[in-house]
Amino acid sequence: GVGPIGDVETGFEWRLYRGHDDDWRRLTWPPEAIPRSLHSIPPADEASTEDRLFAVPLSNALFGRGQAWGLMRSTDGGRTWRQVLSGLGDPYVMDLTSAPISPGGGDHITLAVTWYSGAHRLSDSGDSWEPMPLDTEMEPSGGANPYDLAVAISPDYDDSAGSGLVMASFSRGLQRWAPATEAWQTVPLTVTATIEDFDPPEAQLTAGAIAFSPDYPEDGTIYVYSGYAGLFRSTDSGETWTRIDRRLPLPPPFVIDFSLAVASADEAYILLDTEETDSGPGQPVRILYRTLDGGKTWDALNNPPTRGWVSAFVLGRDPEGRVVLHLGGSQGG
Repeated sequence: GVGPIGDVETGFEWRLYRGHDDDWRRLTWPPEAIPRSLHSIPPADEASTEDRLFAVPLSNALFGRGQAWGLMRSTDGGRTWRQVLSGLGDPYVMDLTSAPISPGGGDHITLAVTWYSGAHRLSDSGDSWEPMPLDTEMEPSGGANPYDLAVAISPDYDDSAGSGLVMASFSRGLQRWAPATEAWQTVPLTVTATIEDFDPPEAQLTAGAIAFSPDYPEDGTIYVYSGYAGLFRSTDSGETWTRIDRRLPLPPPFVIDFSLAVASADEAYILLDTEETDSGPGQPVRILYRTLDGGKTWDALNNPPTRGWVSAFVLGRDPEGRVVLHLGGSQGG
């Protein structure tokens, strides 16, 4: 978990915690670095007992202040951190994901997307990133919504068998990567902005968040959230897309933070900013929405049991297979 300590007047100190059940331990972390996301990867071999942690700090240097933190990795459970930037081309890491190289295997592949250099991959045994280049010239940023930069791996990904799919958004387009061909294919879909009279009025589909259905091998379902164009769903492995945000109060571009999770082909959750400001942290109030019919309708999950508004959420399942929501409050807890 991540969270700011302090208030609007004195400024925030960012702290990083790791917990099991109700036992939380503060990790070593530079207090001025804003954690954008945290990723845990199981040990690479039986001799290791600690998960490997990757932390993606928000690169404030993109906004003209502070330093570019790049990508941080810990191999000792968060006691120490070091940058892992060799081969990336630029330090502005925007998203990261990891998955087993083959289903049930111990070795993992880790993918990252950067602002200027696009997609890269890192194997368990390496400390240097390998580019996954486009056939066309790389363009910086995510597109009409500059922060539409994301990457996700399908649950059936198998590098050796050449099966599964990688979806990524970079170089002003939504890209598909099949391990069998080891090449990117840009999704050729022009979309319109979520608000009228926005410049540009049309652009290529991009995404700030990408989520596969857990049953993707059977249902082929993928959800993407574009800060420029809204929410889309595909049921044919990303070949075609349908917009599914009717009556969903999407914030206008430019969207920076994205929170999207998928429980099944028809059940998905999205956390959206509102125009109201939370008096505690001074950030926009957020509301969590859920669909149970593939995006045809959405319901707000009101009165969450949190201190303040929902600031973050994670999906899980209990031993009976029921969906469990873990919520973080804007004022702690």
